[in-house]
Amino acid sequence: KQWYQRRVAITAGRFRETELWLAVGRNDIAIYPRQKSLPLEVHTYDSIISFGAPQVNVFKITIEGHAPLEMNTPEFLDIARLMKTYIGIMVKMKKRKKYRLRLCVDTTA
Repeated sequence: KQWYQRRVAITAGRFRETELWLAVGRNDIAIYPRQKSLPLEVHTYDSIISFGAPQVNVFKITIEGHAPLEMNTPEFLDIARLMKTYIGIMVKMKKRKKYRLRLCVDTTA
């Protein structure tokens, strides 16, 4: 699995640690403690309600069933663009699957 990882300072959220790693993958995001290989949390893009930059150098992710995460990072635009790209790819793939299923279903019976 390939990840885009960036160190972020969590300013609002549910973690005791304030310095964590945000990993952005093709199918999900993960929050890692510093210098650890097991994530604290992993969330698929389907569970993300919203994400964006409410202020310069602040990135916010709202995840279904969880308190929002706010992170201080100068790379907030890169993170947002990458997540948007991955979500766009997932949406296109889902549309193609639905279209293929429609073509395979025999509606004449």
